[in-house]
Amino acid sequence: MTHVAGRYQLVEVLGRGGMGTVWRARDEVLGRDVAIKELTLPPHVAAAERATFCARTIREARSAARLKHPG
Repeated sequence: MTHVAGRYQLVEVLGRGGMGTVWRARDEVLGRDVAIKELTLPPHVAAAERATFCARTIREARSAARLKHPG
């Protein structure tokens, strides 16, 4: 199995879209399932646009992290 950042074990693909792939993963430090988004940007994307995509993804992750739901 593939590991990311030394703590997340990728389990399965949950979905794919225009900006990348979302994986179900296991956080081995906290002992819980998490979702990880893998950005897949075309190589011809300019640096400024790439930075915008990355910033958007970080905002999305912070919003998701604030959710309190058993699911």
